[in-house]
Amino acid sequence: MEIKKIGIVGQGALGVMYGNYLKKRMGNENVFFIADEGRVSRYRKTEIICNGESCGFSYRSPKEAVTADLIIFAVKFMGMEGALETVKPFVGEHTLFLSVLNGISSEEMIEKAYGADHVLYACVQGMDAGKDGNEVTYKNMGYITIGNKDRSHDEKLKAVTELFDRTGLAYKVPDDILREQWNKLMLNTGVNQVTAVYGAPYSLIQKEGEARTMMIEAMREVLRVADTQDIDLTEADIDYWLELLATLNPEGHTSMCQDVLAGRPTEVDLFAGTMLKIAKKEGFSLPVNTFLYEKLKELEGASD
Repeated sequence: MEIKKIGIVGQGALGVMYGNYLKKRMGNENVFFIADEGRVSRYRKTEIICNGESCGFSYRSPKEAVTADLIIFAVKFMGMEGALETVKPFVGEHTLFLSVLNGISSEEMIEKAYGADHVLYACVQGMDAGKDGNEVTYKNMGYITIGNKDRSHDEKLKAVTELFDRTGLAYKVPDDILREQWNKLMLNTGVNQVTAVYGAPYSLIQKEGEARTMMIEAMREVLRVADTQDIDLTEADIDYWLELLATLNPEGHTSMCQDVLAGRPTEVDLFAGTMLKIAKKEGFSLPVNTFLYEKLKELEGASD
């Protein structure tokens, strides 16, 4: 199959970044944002800016649905259930789904709603997109890591990689996409949650101290959980992330830290929440992630 029509759900930094990139190469008639009627009405009245340019996006509500060949989920985890319902009228017999959400949970949710045969697994790496109001800026788009959970190279993977080749969107097809997802989850569980609890930039965890130690221990707890799920993560993976973190702008903030500082809900249930559920099922505790989970829920409650 050839992917000609793409629907995107979510107008955060990633949704806008990918939407603007694909729209420029495929046209507004083929790349559109999907939302409920209320959001579509608001979106149409708001000019979205990406790297200084007006995007001029196309929008469709369920009443204006056409069948999409590919639906990209770029919402926050908290909005995933609603998004799965909103896209129903856009789903056809051969529609494929791709999630650029953090964590390891969104693909399972899509599979439950629309069937595993339609879902590709992915994680996004190396981008620095951020959103302030109606404006998205980025210097690096990074790349999309994509694959099937059974490691097969089937027609749906071929269709999406052909789309990426056609549009020039950077991607990688690893041998084991589940390991890639868990590896990034390990990073986020450490750095995102710790910087959010401290309300601090990267500089805090780039130097020795309590916060950096907590971050590393949170990541080690993910190693322990991953082992129970037959995911081969090691201390070498933590060392890799520590080297990468050392290169980041010391004054930069993680997305979760930005959420806490702005009084928004966080994705703690996607990170520590997921780890704690699996650990409970496996019969052991995660003291650092338990602390981070409770502290972040406390911070969320303080902003209500």
